[in-house]
Amino acid sequence: MPLVTSKELLLKAQAEGYAVGAFNANNMECVKAVIEAAEEEQAPVILQVSQGAIKYAGLAMATAMVKAAAESAAVPVVLHLDHGTSYEQNVQCLVAGFTSLMYDGSANPLEKNIEISAKIAEIGHLVGVPVECELGKIPKVEDYFTPEEIFDLSTNKSVPEAVEVVRQKAGASVESLMADPAQAKRFVEGTGADSLAAATGSIHGMWDDIWPLRIDRIEEIKKATDLPIVLHGSSGVIRTRKDAEERGIVLKDNEGTLEDAVKAGIAKVNVATAISMTFLAGAKKAFEERPGERDLRKILSPGLQNAKALVKSYIQLLGSSGKAELTGKASAKSEIKHAE
Repeated sequence: MPLVTSKELLLKAQAEGYAVGAFNANNMECVKAVIEAAEEEQAPVILQVSQGAIKYAGLAMATAMVKAAAESAAVPVVLHLDHGTSYEQNVQCLVAGFTSLMYDGSANPLEKNIEISAKIAEIGHLVGVPVECELGKIPKVEDYFTPEEIFDLSTNKSVPEAVEVVRQKAGASVESLMADPAQAKRFVEGTGADSLAAATGSIHGMWDDIWPLRIDRIEEIKKATDLPIVLHGSSGVIRTRKDAEERGIVLKDNEGTLEDAVKAGIAKVNVATAISMTFLAGAKKAFEERPGERDLRKILSPGLQNAKALVKSYIQLLGSSGKAELTGKASAKSEIKHAE
């Protein structure tokens, strides 16, 4: 089916208490994995193109890959810009046919972030394309740990020990970077954003699902804005309270899991690192088992299957299985209208 915009998908998710998964379109195999998983689960899905993907494949190829996959898909698919860095890049993606934009102005002072976010929302809305904006800052795990330290935490520490190390070294900083509910209300009113990527305690690029979210902050921001809230950095977030208990992770009173976050109001969940890691693990195992294999597809296919299984597990956890049917006009406009 044709690409759809994210607006109806996220409003429906917000109203019915589930979340839509947003997965990075890093290569053809990952795109196929996401589409196949979504079709089997009959779930709407967002394929997002990141800065890394644009640099690696080029905007035209990354766009065409998702468009081609969506055209033959039996479920609604959104083509979304992930962490758009400028006004100009959002315009380029709008012209390229993206059906959902994002501006990440978290590195700017609040007023500058509001100013640019409002301009992008204005141009997107002229042609019916929704815009996600970011408030607060979602840090990267590399902001706190070297690759050698990450390797040590992931291989030589128990999960409770690793969580405690991250709490000690990164916890205060992560909290200071979270979105402020009062600012969120002002931000939404000043920008006209359709969804809000609010920093609520996650960390980009975590190696395992061991890090909690601040559920109280999600609830406060949801109440202040009444917008679909987007969770970035989901790969490292503890999935369920059962997972936390089984792995020996003690949650504080104001903390929770991905499952808790959806109940608290998260309507879109971004997953990138976890998909890449499981894809690479599958391809690595296949190559080790058949080091003389000359057919690249036979090495990459196990990675695709790994990624597909993980995407399906996220869709099920987020509650979007069986939610593929749309009730309104979600289709993106096929043509940008230029002023005469």
